[in-house]
Parts: sequence; C-alpha cells; structure tokens
Amino acid sequence: MATNFSRRGEPAPPPKPPFSGYVGSDRHYRTGTGDPPLRSDPGAGPWNSKPKTAAAIAQHAGLLALVMHGAPNVYPGINATRHLRHYLLNTGLPYTIDLEDMVRSVPSAQVGMMLEFRQAQQFLRTLPVGRHRFASIFGEVGYNTQAENAEWYFAIGGYTRWGKGEATISNGKIGRHYDVDFEYCMYDSYNWDGGKEVTILGTTITDEFMGEFHRQGLAREFTCRGSIKRKLIWDGDFGAPDKSLVLKRQGR
Repeated sequence: MATNFSRRGEPAPPPKPPFSGYVGSDRHYRTGTGDPPLRSDPGAGPWNSKPKTAAAIAQHAGLLALVMHGAPNVYPGINATRHLRHYLLNTGLPYTIDLEDMVRSVPSAQVGMMLEFRQAQQFLRTLPVGRHRFASIFGEVGYNTQAENAEWYFAIGGYTRWGKGEATISNGKIGRHYDVDFEYCMYDSYNWDGGKEVTILGTTITDEFMGEFHRQGLAREFTCRGSIKRKLIWDGDFGAPDKSLVLKRQGR
C-alpha cells in the first residue's frame, strides 16, 4: 500500500474528513462561514467636502512630520502613532491592527476574547461528531478605556468583536475529542466623531480639529481589522483550554 509523505520525508497527516452538512445555532453562534453584519460610524462627515485652508495645510504638514519622523511617544504609544500616521497619509486604505498586542495590553480586551471563545466552546458542545465550520451570529462591542491603556484608547477605543473557525469533533477515550482552529476578529472605523482629545507637545487636540483634515481632503478616515488565530485541542465536553492557552500567542 502506498504511503503519502511530506516534503521532509515524514508521513503526511491523514486527510481531513469532509465538512458535515449539519445545520445548527444557539444564541451566539451558528454553523457556517462569514462575518456578522458590521456597521460603520458616521465619523467626521464626507471626505474632501470643504475647501482647503492655508492654516489646515500647515497644521497637517507639521503633524505628519511629527508622526513620520518624531519619537513614537509623540502620540500615546507606537500603535496609536501608527494609526494616526495612516490617517494623515490620506490613503483611506483598510488597516490591519496588531490585535495580539491589544489583547496582551488591555485587560478588557482579554475578557472579550475569552468570552468569545467560551461562547464558541459552548456551541461546539451541541454539534454532532464530524467536521464543522462555525461563526458568530452577530458582533459584540468592546471598548479600550483610557484608564486601562491610553495607547489603545487612542488607537482604537470602541470596536466590534466576533469569532469563527473550524472544528473536528470525534469520540475519544474520555469523552468527545475537539480539534479546533479558532479565529478571533475585530473591526473598527478610525474616525473623528467627537468626544476625544489628546495633548501633543503641550497642545490639546480635539476630534473636531482632527476631523477637519478629513473634511478638507488632507487626511482620510479608514477601517481597521485584526484577527488572532489559535489551534486548540481538548478532550471532554467540560475540559477546555484555560485562559493562559487561549490568550498566549502561539509559536512564540
């Protein structure tokens, strides 16, 4: 009988079974793929909807020079500085955040990721033996407060979080065996919709001030996304990875 081998000469892992056709759901998760509906904030209004002023052009140039060539702590932390720089560069392109760092640095973000995984785990208990895809039915709100972490408050603030993945469930020696690829996701609109202010080099800068760059077409609001992937394996319906395994960055 022929044996398949990997490129390194080791036996290749057995092929995965086909996906089950089972359809199910609970309050938080369902079988299937895709992301939940996502909503964007109105932000500062339409881009490039006002004439450019000499004052705004000069202010934008000075602030861009600071975040491009100044120290990362000009704005509270390196991630907040990177996000501000992306805004000032005026591309409007989507931006992938360092979600691993956000979860590591912000206590409430850790709680949110763990809650999402526990909801997924609870749903997986309801599925029959087989291979399944699963996804959140809706996104839930997370918020990085300034008291927790000023960097991620200014970098993101509020965001939408959800989970999805793939699970192979089989009968094991001590109950069911779970082999799960879990992905934790977030989404946010980086915009200036009021309520925040920050001091940069002794000057207080408000959302209204920053939003004017967007309205004058000098900078552009954008969407942020991030994801964390985990391979998690456990046995028994009530024996699942603890917090340290779910939150720890794998491969490090």
